[in-house]
Amino acid sequence: MSAKAKQLIIIYTAAALVTLSVLSAVLYSKLADYRLTALYSSSGAFETTVSAVDGLSRSLKKSLYVTDATLGRSICTQAYANALAAEAALSALPFSTQELEQLSGFLNRAGDYAKSLGAQSGDKLSDEQKQQLKTMSDTAAEFSSRLRDMQGRVNSGELIMDSREEQLQNIGIEDTGKLSAELLGYEADFTAPEDFQYDGQYSTRPEKERGKLSEEQARALAAEAVGMEPRELKDEYGYEGEDGRRCYSAGNVLLCVSSRGLESLSQSRLVGSGSISAEQAEEIAQDFLKARGYGSLSLSERGGNGSAASFRFVPVQDGALRVDDYISVSVALDDGSIYSYDATRYSDDVPKLDWSCDEETARGSLPDNVSVIGSRKVIVQRPGGKYMACYEFDCTGSEGESLRIYADGSDGRQCRIQLEGV
Repeated sequence: MSAKAKQLIIIYTAAALVTLSVLSAVLYSKLADYRLTALYSSSGAFETTVSAVDGLSRSLKKSLYVTDATLGRSICTQAYANALAAEAALSALPFSTQELEQLSGFLNRAGDYAKSLGAQSGDKLSDEQKQQLKTMSDTAAEFSSRLRDMQGRVNSGELIMDSREEQLQNIGIEDTGKLSAELLGYEADFTAPEDFQYDGQYSTRPEKERGKLSEEQARALAAEAVGMEPRELKDEYGYEGEDGRRCYSAGNVLLCVSSRGLESLSQSRLVGSGSISAEQAEEIAQDFLKARGYGSLSLSERGGNGSAASFRFVPVQDGALRVDDYISVSVALDDGSIYSYDATRYSDDVPKLDWSCDEETARGSLPDNVSVIGSRKVIVQRPGGKYMACYEFDCTGSEGESLRIYADGSDGRQCRIQLEGV
């Protein structure tokens, strides 16, 4: 190799090293910026959590002294917003928060309870509601106090904010001294308020006492639904719960039964070209329900996709459809078999209802900018599980949109508005 070639190699190598050094410096600087941004983001999420839980505590406390209905709804809305903000910020922290089940559950329930109180029409809280608010307020205040203590220790350097980078790159690092460990420790000691009933999403709902099926009874019930011998069914899974649910498979069919009876059935096969009409499919679905003791249900909806026809059946009470207590049945149009069945949303309860208001009075609650296409009596479930008598009005809005407006059957006031397709 000539001296000139050696010089060129040395020059190119030096240039490459200089380029790599500059590139490394730039990338390291960007990495430092990214780390700093992530740290600020994590710190901001924790600051928001602390502030939101503190706001929740204050709002719940203020609600105990309200006498004006409008102000009470405003404060309950503040509490709900603070609970949502706290839950969202908590989930944005740089570590898994799935283990914080008790803390997250309390935020969800406290916010939902405040929301339910803000939606009620009365202007006074009952003694029971005030007691529940006080219990939640005290719990939120203690939660807020612990978070502020952690916040001070993070700011002083005693606690370290977790890093997502450490979760990926460092194996075996001790969790002590980290914010995540502190929160998990508090989660272990946290005592949530006792469950109670209210008109909201997280309300406890009393379960009807039912007997349990033996293994032989459950298997026989499932086998009867598909016209097979019990021994032909394959065990899938079962658990000891309130209903003692058990699941079986038969070829491409999965069935679940419990003390409620046949709960669900579904096929996994592809349906061929249809040879069964929609009318025949409806008759098959009704016969299937009658065989299971549901002969008094009324058809409320029809649907389908060309391969299967689907139907929704609901109970009728006081001449009204209980639209939230339904059984869904789908029939394969190639051979007329039951393609799917779902009775998990059905209830045979007979609630006491108030129909003090007539339809004409309820119609007076409709706005002037809608046209009524049709109406019917229905029974709906509120978020807490209570039933409510309603008049349902199918309407066309001022911009041509389809909507349903519901009026309370007891006083005729609007209680729900539903935009079709939303």
